Amino acid sequence: MKKTQVKEATIKALEQMIRHADKGPSGFWTDAYEGCGNPEIFPEFEDGLKRGELVKKEHCLCPWNTAVMYGDGYGDINTGCYHSCSIGKARHLSVQQLKEVLARFKMRLENGDYDNPNHLESLLTENENRQIENCILAKQREREWDRESKRQKQLKRANALILKYPNKKEILTTYYGEDNWVNEDGGLIFFKPGSQKNVVGAEEMSYDEYLDVQFASLGHPYRSGFARGFFDNLFNFKGQIEKVNAKYICFKRIFISGMYSNGEIYEDKEDHVWMDKSGFEKFGEGDNISFGAEVYRYVKTGNGKRIDYGLRNPVGIQQIGEYELPSNDELIQQEIRQIICETCFLNEQCNGNYCTVKSKEKNLLEQEMFEIIKLEDV
Repeated sequence: MKKTQVKEATIKALEQMIRHADKGPSGFWTDAYEGCGNPEIFPEFEDGLKRGELVKKEHCLCPWNTAVMYGDGYGDINTGCYHSCSIGKARHLSVQQLKEVLARFKMRLENGDYDNPNHLESLLTENENRQIENCILAKQREREWDRESKRQKQLKRANALILKYPNKKEILTTYYGEDNWVNEDGGLIFFKPGSQKNVVGAEEMSYDEYLDVQFASLGHPYRSGFARGFFDNLFNFKGQIEKVNAKYICFKRIFISGMYSNGEIYEDKEDHVWMDKSGFEKFGEGDNISFGAEVYRYVKTGNGKRIDYGLRNPVGIQQIGEYELPSNDELIQQEIRQIICETCFLNEQCNGNYCTVKSKEKNLLEQEMFEIIKLEDV
């Protein structure tokens, strides 16, 4: 279309937007992610919402372009409204204000004010701008009130646990009753209501009893190598059978092969692991086994109730020959490298495959951290 035809199409669309200002503002395109097109004003946009396809109207300029709405210093009309859109703010205008803003934009468009402009005058008046800012501030205060109201309700619901664990007040008021989890001081806390049904030994616990056991478990040893299976991919387990009885077998040590969410492969191990004998019946003491398995949580009893992690439902079981376990030092070095990567100032720019930090500096840091950890273990 020629430039004059595009302008005429825009003016025609603006007239329709003015007539239907009571239905809110509209832009000129939409898709499955809603975009800015208002299907109550332009019915053709309904197709984009339903089919997930881009639907757009021809337009030379949009009134909700940030540079148009606010004038010089707020962008460039040549970048297009997709990259500089303020329709969200326009939604705070009243019906009458919308009509006036659109009529003002239509007049300026017809007069050629936006044809190669050297100066962009704000489309909004001071009163309109103040209306928008007041609405945004009111919404912000409403959200803050909602957050505080929710916090007070959480405080009331979690009161018994807060009294028992006062140092966990902030966590409890934030996550109590939420579908979330927290890695907190030597353990994991799962807050999702009903998730105790999937924890062996906790099926009949109330929600507070379930949280109580989890908090009581913090700081106590647990099988962190298996716990990773809730967040990372655990590919394979290898172990040597140490003991066998009528119902269970015990692995002297299980070697874990896994992958972090960033694609990095890692190794870990857990000692003295008991599993149900089902699936392992044909194997005996001293046999080396490779298998896959599901990680599960259970309540361990003994010196009080504690949450721990185990393996069940083994698959792909096969006998293997001798295999080499990573040494404790190798596992420590692996953890150090992971910590360095996670805390690196270039972490957000890193693709996880190639390290841009100078090797000499990184190696020196790894060695210093390794020596500190070894001294603490002595």
